[in-house]
Amino acid sequence: MMQEHDPDDDDMLAAEFALRMLTGDALETARRRAAEDTAFARRVADWEVRLSALGDDLPPVPPRPATKRAVLAAVSPVKARPAFWRRVRARQALGAAGIVALALLAVFVTDRASPPSGPLYAAEIVSDTGDFRVVAVVDKSSDEVILTRTRGAAPAGRILQVWAHGPDAPATSVGLWPDGNTVRLSLPPEIAAVDGVLTLGVSEEPVGGSPTGSPTGRVFGTVDIPGVRHPGA
Repeated sequence: MMQEHDPDDDDMLAAEFALRMLTGDALETARRRAAEDTAFARRVADWEVRLSALGDDLPPVPPRPATKRAVLAAVSPVKARPAFWRRVRARQALGAAGIVALALLAVFVTDRASPPSGPLYAAEIVSDTGDFRVVAVVDKSSDEVILTRTRGAAPAGRILQVWAHGPDAPATSVGLWPDGNTVRLSLPPEIAAVDGVLTLGVSEEPVGGSPTGSPTGRVFGTVDIPGVRHPGA
């Protein structure tokens, strides 16, 4: 009788296998399943297609070892909680940690000459229907957030807008995301000052952004990032 596997575990294993992150027994298990299990092989192929698109515009520059270590150290699973300003389902990024690592490496290889000096916090924003996914990274060394779309986009004639807030605070616009798969935005002072749980969200708005200062269109999703601290704290 064929052994049953948890779909979420399979998806995570397929992502890590596609990213060449597995070693030892885990690598041998994934290789065997990819050769014998057609459904699992399809998952691996799907991840390879999705991940390859993230590197289309990147120059062939290898990451520095210190950068890779900083990225992987930032990826640690934590339990997400729903944001109060819009009750949509929030999911933490780390169901497939490899995609976070890949997105982070792409950002830092492209934009940085040296690894970040402050803490990094990684999470994923996922829509209820799964048609929109964003990897979000908060870089406290520069008080910026780097977002990489891995699925979905704003509807035609609309624009993405990024929001954030601290506990029991209203959503504040972080900035517009007009085009491209990746955007780097500076955190407003009140968001940079958040100490503890930082909530991020993405909505689709009219071109030019929300006219009210709050989300007016579809909120694709939100995620809470607990434990955010300032460098040296």
